[in-house]
Amino acid sequence: MSTAPNAKNNISLKKSVGDVWPLTAKRVLMRVDFNVPMQNGHITNDYRIRAAIPTIRRVIDQGGICILLSHLGRPRGVSMVAGVRDIRRRYHEAQFHDNKGKTAFFSVLPGEEKVKILAKSSAREEATHISPEVKSGKTMLFARLPEDEKKSLLMQYLNENKDSALPQMSVSAGYEEQYSLRPVAVRLAELLGQHVYFAHDCLDARVEVSRLKRGNVMLLENVRFYSEENGENAEEREAMAKILASYGDVYISDAFGTAHRDSATMTGIPKILGHGAAGYLMEKEISYFAKVLGNPPRPLVAIVGGAKVSDKIQLLDNMLQRIDYLLIGGAMAYTFLKAQGYSIGISMCEESKLEFARSLLKKAEDRKVQVILPIDHVCHTEFKAVDSPLITEDQNIPEGHMALDIGPKTIEKYVQTIGKCKSAIWNGPMGVFEMVPYSKGTFAIAKAMGRGTQKRGLMSIIGGGESAGAAELCGEAARISHVSTGGGASLELLEGKTLPGVAVLDEKSAVVSYASAGTGTLSNRWSSL
Repeated sequence: MSTAPNAKNNISLKKSVGDVWPLTAKRVLMRVDFNVPMQNGHITNDYRIRAAIPTIRRVIDQGGICILLSHLGRPRGVSMVAGVRDIRRRYHEAQFHDNKGKTAFFSVLPGEEKVKILAKSSAREEATHISPEVKSGKTMLFARLPEDEKKSLLMQYLNENKDSALPQMSVSAGYEEQYSLRPVAVRLAELLGQHVYFAHDCLDARVEVSRLKRGNVMLLENVRFYSEENGENAEEREAMAKILASYGDVYISDAFGTAHRDSATMTGIPKILGHGAAGYLMEKEISYFAKVLGNPPRPLVAIVGGAKVSDKIQLLDNMLQRIDYLLIGGAMAYTFLKAQGYSIGISMCEESKLEFARSLLKKAEDRKVQVILPIDHVCHTEFKAVDSPLITEDQNIPEGHMALDIGPKTIEKYVQTIGKCKSAIWNGPMGVFEMVPYSKGTFAIAKAMGRGTQKRGLMSIIGGGESAGAAELCGEAARISHVSTGGGASLELLEGKTLPGVAVLDEKSAVVSYASAGTGTLSNRWSSL
């Protein structure tokens, strides 16, 4: 058995929201991962929203103002420059440009709104004697104002009252209805039991943010409606981050699922504010991965599955330095079996990775890591569910058949191996678990990990993605020590990479003063219009 040589740990503990004090009256920018599954405008699984609740409650219970940023899906996104053009077009369509239409626009506003506008004008003294009632002279007084002043007054009014006064102004420039976070705001309000304010444009929320009070929660519209969020140009990302950073005093990240992104909201904002702390969810992710990549209870087993060896090369190379057992399943196992001379029928195989498979098996032998491959398979001649699939007697797969799950003898061996370990990390399914006849292998792994965790204190970690979905599907997720919320992020950590969205946060041991945190003036993108 491997003594697991000391390998470099690519993750360290960070300041958490519990370390941030005081929060009273502070505007807290919190990056969350509300990338929830949606169908016909309805949320089908609200787990990611619920997972952020403890951190949100910490902020508002301490008297802070919680401003949430998130993405949803993969909208096309527009640049900030294109957004300026779009907002100008919409103002143009409102017909109070080029000295035309301003008085007509003013004339149809409610009397109370007219009085408010005139109270800010150069005719404010005369306006004090005018009633909100119909035909009291408000429009006539406005008509006598200089054209530039009319425009300025109406621009200010529209910026402050977009939702009610001009609905076409109250959407982000890159708005796509299917990717809007508005349904998330509604669900979050239900879970929190309080109103959640919603800003229709993440880069045009200055006025809305300025109105927030202690204990308020606001969700900004999808940050990916702007291409600068994930843009390759660092200066453009920074420009977006500066606007968002101006909304807040303190930055908290609870979005482990996007921690592998060097984006405006994950790394840009904390760099500008000069600090950043982890939310409770992020803290838990960091803590568990630091344990498994550092000094976990031993023996440690890694269960690795999925379709392609090529997707897991770096993970396998990195984890081989840290583990005692390696269980391989899924379609990637057939590349390893063929590399050892077994017949694999028409099962999936990456011919270009056969040499890598042989090399990895040799490295494992040298490091005294026991690699266990499937010893039987569940097969069929086609990629479809059948009532009675073929179960092989050994490692060999008959001609004309493809393996779609690990067999019962393999399940027994894998479960026994997990049973003698004190730590287990799992990434990738054992078969096509979405089809009932080929789900037993994947579900057996989830159940073995859940049972071990509950009965003997196994430290069990599922690295997000399909494995997390499978554990949820078979009812074992709640029994696992930690189910990661980040498929891509957890994979990169297991590959030995540093996550930009984690590295940018303050070290646990750092001395950070949050009492004076804040950027001062709120800004937005439209001030030059």
